Amino acid sequence: MKRTPQYPAYLFVAPACILILAFSLVAIAYSFWISLHRYDVLALHNPFVGLDNYRAVFSDEVFRLSLLNTSYYVLMSVPAILCGAIALALLADKAGRGAPLVKVIYFIPSMTPTVVVSLLGIWLWRGDGALNQLLAMVGIHGPNWLQNSRTAMPAIVVTTTWQVVGYYMVIFMAGLSDIPKMYYEAATIDGAGPISKFWHITIPLLRNTLVFVTAMLIIGSYQVFTQVYIMTNGGPENSTEVMQAQVFRNAFQFVGKMGYAAAMAWVMFAVIAAFIALQMKFMRSRKLYD
Repeated sequence: MKRTPQYPAYLFVAPACILILAFSLVAIAYSFWISLHRYDVLALHNPFVGLDNYRAVFSDEVFRLSLLNTSYYVLMSVPAILCGAIALALLADKAGRGAPLVKVIYFIPSMTPTVVVSLLGIWLWRGDGALNQLLAMVGIHGPNWLQNSRTAMPAIVVTTTWQVVGYYMVIFMAGLSDIPKMYYEAATIDGAGPISKFWHITIPLLRNTLVFVTAMLIIGSYQVFTQVYIMTNGGPENSTEVMQAQVFRNAFQFVGKMGYAAAMAWVMFAVIAAFIALQMKFMRSRKLYD
């Protein structure tokens, strides 16, 4: 039987494909072309420089520092968000009739714009902020958290974790609902306790969800920008300067460095791709039950 082409289906998906091609694939290819030039938006002639921009990126001390700072942020934020989201998902799963209320309470911050959350973070972490006022009640003199090179990045991590943990909690709740209850019932009959069930049933059967959430967190954390830009602007002493901020500054604040910024963006893409490849290698998703 001859198969009839589904032309109407192609017409329906054509607008989305055109938008993706025009605003994603073409833009990505153009950014790589820019990275090979000394590019200035206002210049009539942008000379080809080959890989010079990439060589300059790797010799840039501030960019290397921003890479270390961003990696430090990732290493702190990803485990914190993962652990918090799993804990809240388990709490909501056991809440019974109160589960919808738990979901709403913890999901609301993820709906709040990052700019608003960052301004709340400034109010909380500054020298005369809410946290230090609470500490003063018990006789503790807290530092100016965002102006201290040792505490600025942890403060940003805590603020970001509070904002997004509810979103990933919902994803983990969906993963928990997909686990057959018969495994827990069988474990109970065998005398397994809550901790044993968690490590031998919940975590293995959440593997697919963990792989997805970890990948999303790594990608999102390496692209952190708004919180840092508003709360510390990279300070103090570049201790919170991140890669995305370096790309922004070179592209839009420094004249004639758009090509250099594009090269930075491609280096950042390579770093993220490498981490995702390692993560997929060691956390390869597979079906663990039928």
